[in-house]
Amino acid sequence: MNIRQELEARERRELAPYATLSTESRGRERPIEPDPIRTVFQRDRDRIIHCKAFRRLEYKTQVFVNHEGDHYRTRLTHSLEVWQIGQTIATALGLNLNLVGAISLGHDLGHTPFGHSGEDALDALLPEGFRHYEQGVRVVEKLDDSYPDQPGLNLTFEVREGILKHVIWKINLNPNRFSHLEPTVMPSIEAQVINMADPIAFISHDLDDGLRAGILDETDLRRLKIAERLSAGSERPWTRLVIPLLVNDVIHEAVRRIAKYAIGSSADVHAHPELLVELSPEVKREKEELSAYLYDNFYDDYRVRRMRKQGIRVIEELYHVFIDDWRLLPTDATAGKRDELIASEGEDQADILRPIVRDYIAGMTDRFAFKTYAQVIGNIPLPD
Repeated sequence: MNIRQELEARERRELAPYATLSTESRGRERPIEPDPIRTVFQRDRDRIIHCKAFRRLEYKTQVFVNHEGDHYRTRLTHSLEVWQIGQTIATALGLNLNLVGAISLGHDLGHTPFGHSGEDALDALLPEGFRHYEQGVRVVEKLDDSYPDQPGLNLTFEVREGILKHVIWKINLNPNRFSHLEPTVMPSIEAQVINMADPIAFISHDLDDGLRAGILDETDLRRLKIAERLSAGSERPWTRLVIPLLVNDVIHEAVRRIAKYAIGSSADVHAHPELLVELSPEVKREKEELSAYLYDNFYDDYRVRRMRKQGIRVIEELYHVFIDDWRLLPTDATAGKRDELIASEGEDQADILRPIVRDYIAGMTDRFAFKTYAQVIGNIPLPD
């Protein structure tokens, strides 16, 4: 028995009956030889960490554009915080930590520059819209070129499913997109952990960043129910207790739901019509009150809106200039399509170009987007 097989046997002995076992993975698009040391989900986690799309997250906005300060969260640090929170929840529930790790580290690989501003800009420009979770699937299935002999990262079904469905807490997925990942089926319980770890991470770190920037007022925040709860009987700043409160509540609520619905297998998880990993109703109301406060007083603050406006302008103008003249795109971006582009014109050419421009812009970091804008258009003040 090699090390991987010992790890797989340990999973069968130690994980909860509703956890996803590595040996039960639905596999990859292209079969590969098993690794003698790592399980399939460990291998996926490592492929994500070493890919270029993951490294680019260091220079992609969370809320504050990268040049605004060294201590604000980036898309990379956000992903690491999601990973940490996900590991805590998964450990308490007896889940597959390696699957949780792979999904958490890969969940935002499809994000644009300038955070949700960039996503909103591309969504408005593209006839089919733009969603970062769908782009994340494109990255790991087709776009990342870490392996020169094959497209994408060739990840397991479960990790790709988790990347697609990491926002299922918020929206219903389009059943006609990425049908091979079964968008209408409830994801694994490990993917559901990321559904909660993601909003827990950003609500807490955006609160911290907003206070650090002087945009949020702590006296005003103390009127919120969650602040009243966490300020009572504790010497620690209440903002430091948001993550522990939400994580503990998610764990206890998940345990309650699993017992209530007699969830005894991973098949039961997929068949259940509602999320099993969720907040309790009372804490969920308090978390949503905090979220609403952040939207009104942080994300909608004029300083953040100015950053958003700049990012949206960069993406809009880059999109239009590339659609108008595809020869401004680098040759590797149009590889395999150049003959079609040369032979086409008008709307036919635009139809060919849109996915190319989408993928090129979505893959940019903030600073590369600014640099490209300066090279191609040249009339926006670059950050100091």
